[in-house]
Amino acid sequence: MKDNEITVEYLLDNPHLINYAYQPIFRVKDNSIYGYEALMRPEPYTPIEFIKAVSKMDKLYLIEEITNYYATKKFMELDLEGRIFLNSFPSVCMRIEQTKKVAALGGERMKDRLVYEILEYTKFERYAWEMKKVAFSMEGAHPMIALDDYGTGSNIDRECLDFYKPDMVKIDRKFVNNVDEDPQKQIIVKDIISKLRERDIIILAEGIETKEEYEFFKEMQIDLVQGFYLGRPMYA
Repeated sequence: MKDNEITVEYLLDNPHLINYAYQPIFRVKDNSIYGYEALMRPEPYTPIEFIKAVSKMDKLYLIEEITNYYATKKFMELDLEGRIFLNSFPSVCMRIEQTKKVAALGGERMKDRLVYEILEYTKFERYAWEMKKVAFSMEGAHPMIALDDYGTGSNIDRECLDFYKPDMVKIDRKFVNNVDEDPQKQIIVKDIISKLRERDIIILAEGIETKEEYEFFKEMQIDLVQGFYLGRPMYA
């Protein structure tokens, strides 16, 4: 089938055709692998195009379910080390039968290696969030929770920390880009790091693309780093 014949609906019906890339995440203290973020590649669409189209169909839950199963499956086939970071929409629930399917796939090997990375975390959907946690706890899985793109604003950030009680926070790349040259960004980042440390939250800087950016965060002694300077996504 040619690319121009592949529809969004076709990919949803044939989720095994969706590809994934895995970007490494490193511990700052020793440059060892902490895990990999699974990045959906629904060719011929960009991830944003695909998500927007599925959202209009009111079927975002399918992306969540597909990603949970197939990204984990390919992660295991590649025999990658550490944890797998899976993007998650806070406004949707995974169906219990799909949670069981993912749990059966990963078994004991994966149940303690999952990290759910909350996208659009400013949108509080308490029912969906609680149901998602219940679904995984029923299968004996207790994934870590990470907030993506942190730093949208001090008030909403505090609300999100209280609401999700994350294990980890990813500092938004807009604060990472050229941070070594921007005193204002440095002030913001140092404030973010201080507030997160008060809550004993694991801190990850994403989008690091230069040696200078990396050295800045290394000097700040944060926990984890991710970005093209350290390692580009690898494809399954």
